[in-house]
Amino acid sequence: MSSPPLDAALGPDLVTVGFHPAGGVVRVPAGTAVSQAAAAAGVELVTPCGGQGRCKRCRVVVRGPGLTPPDDVERDALGEDALARGVRLACRARLSGNAEVEVPASSTTAAAQILERSVRREVPVAPNVRRVPLQIATPSLEDQRSDLARLLAALPAHERPSHIAVQAMAALPSALRTSDYRVRAVLVGDHLTAVEPDGREAGRCCGVAVDIGTTTVVVYLLDLETGEQLAAASAHNTQAVHGADVVSRVDYAGSTPRGLQELREVVLGVVNRLLEEACVEAGVEAQQVHECTVVGNTCMMHLFLGLSPKYIAQTPYIPVSVSSYEALACEVGVGISPAGSVYCLPCIAGWVGADTTGVLTAVALDSDPRPRLALDIGTNGEVMLWTGTELLVCSTAAGPAFEGAQIEHGMRAARGAIERIALLDGDLEVATIGEAPAVGICGSGLLDAIAVLLDAAVLDPSGRLVPPDQEGAVAGGMRTRLNGEGNQRHVVLVPAEDAGREDGPVWVSQRDVRQVQLAKGAIRAGVETLLAEGGLQAEDLEEIILAGAFGSYISKRSAVRAGLIPQLPLERIRSVGNAAGAGAVLALLSLHERAEATRLAARARHVELASRPDFQMRFMETMLFPGE
Repeated sequence: MSSPPLDAALGPDLVTVGFHPAGGVVRVPAGTAVSQAAAAAGVELVTPCGGQGRCKRCRVVVRGPGLTPPDDVERDALGEDALARGVRLACRARLSGNAEVEVPASSTTAAAQILERSVRREVPVAPNVRRVPLQIATPSLEDQRSDLARLLAALPAHERPSHIAVQAMAALPSALRTSDYRVRAVLVGDHLTAVEPDGREAGRCCGVAVDIGTTTVVVYLLDLETGEQLAAASAHNTQAVHGADVVSRVDYAGSTPRGLQELREVVLGVVNRLLEEACVEAGVEAQQVHECTVVGNTCMMHLFLGLSPKYIAQTPYIPVSVSSYEALACEVGVGISPAGSVYCLPCIAGWVGADTTGVLTAVALDSDPRPRLALDIGTNGEVMLWTGTELLVCSTAAGPAFEGAQIEHGMRAARGAIERIALLDGDLEVATIGEAPAVGICGSGLLDAIAVLLDAAVLDPSGRLVPPDQEGAVAGGMRTRLNGEGNQRHVVLVPAEDAGREDGPVWVSQRDVRQVQLAKGAIRAGVETLLAEGGLQAEDLEEIILAGAFGSYISKRSAVRAGLIPQLPLERIRSVGNAAGAGAVLALLSLHERAEATRLAARARHVELASRPDFQMRFMETMLFPGE
């Protein structure tokens, strides 16, 4: 179903719905899901299962009779008592009339944290965009050449454009005559895209680097003449209303009328909104932004360009293209100078995207003769190994557990998320983002929880929480936190009286542990498979590099203790922040680095794991946690 229109659509079948306390009132067609109406109102709900009703995270309280009756999925998920109180799942409940909706804090996403580029290699600024100052010959009766002919004659021979944008010609007469024929010609590649009056008041010449993640979109606005970062902005990728994982979105794009177009419009909307925010912060006009470089996984790049990702999700996983791609901004729909360029870095394979190319570029992985391993851990875990002579890459289907999805009280890294857990005097010490009351647990806290529970012998290497008949051997402080049986067994991290949730304590359950085992097992099996392919052992690695949001915030000690990464001395494990975004920045600032990205993508040998029996064997082994 396409996104519901706002007040632009008029008709007798429209209903009005208000959201509280977040605010926002919209009119949408009857039959619209509450979650989609919320998105139209600017209220971002947690919907990691993409509307299947499995995660039960998008609970809202609806006042008024304006909803369709609950279906069997809702009844099973919520129970009759909750339904009687007006509790509904926003992804399943549809509007049949006017309604007021209360949105609990635990059901909304919070503002995304901007992941800084801790990898900041200094490179000479030599971008694809140049401003060439020119003194143009003034016209006379003896010299009646056109304005354009004068400008072209003044340009150095090596800067003569092969294409001239209409907007550049339109601006030319005024620019010449208001600046005594002193102008700056803006060239993007070999295209003349703008002409500006020269002088002290000439504005900046800017570009923007964009990292389209499955969960978060980040933009970096830079001055292309100095290399200075002027602003950065980030937001959740609101495609997530159709699922936290890539496969759900691929299914939606292929199975829903206008699904592909809708997903493209959604991500373009996020990119353009962030671009506008960054420009406002920096005091820059969108017309001063002349180029945009983009990274993302292969599916995100397809959706950004409006290409069908259908066959990426089907064996043998064939994308439309993995090559770099350049187009006019007006053709793609990015809100920079219309004649500016949008440059998409190359992908490597169907499940190894331009974000991996960005990481390889940012950390210059093959520049050291010693073996190095890089991991970008997200919904897909990309593994990159430089053996010293060969560059190997693979992708593992880690799933969204480390981003908070499919975890009972999981959430993104936002205010109120448990981000750190330590074992102190036989009990837990918990820290949350913003020091707010705990409303859930994010990926770094989840990994800490696993490490701490292993240390406290509450969790055994098989992934089983201590059963009730054996909990007497557990230290007192931890013993009081154990509740439930079987798959309902759980460890209370924050009791109800201290939590910020409306529905009780924050815990980690036996089901959550199994989700972590699946995620970390897939990533570690990918690591071990690449090491075997390269003829290496873990101890041969000079360094392990952790990229991305999860890799940047996790405890290195917890990652080793849980078996997510090989057991190396902690000083040989390095976090590098948003290396994918840093690669996009380098490609924006330097044509040399852009060429390096292309070289690395071509050099990388993709190791397909799906058809390898040894990967499946390693996966079964690495699902276990290390012993003492």
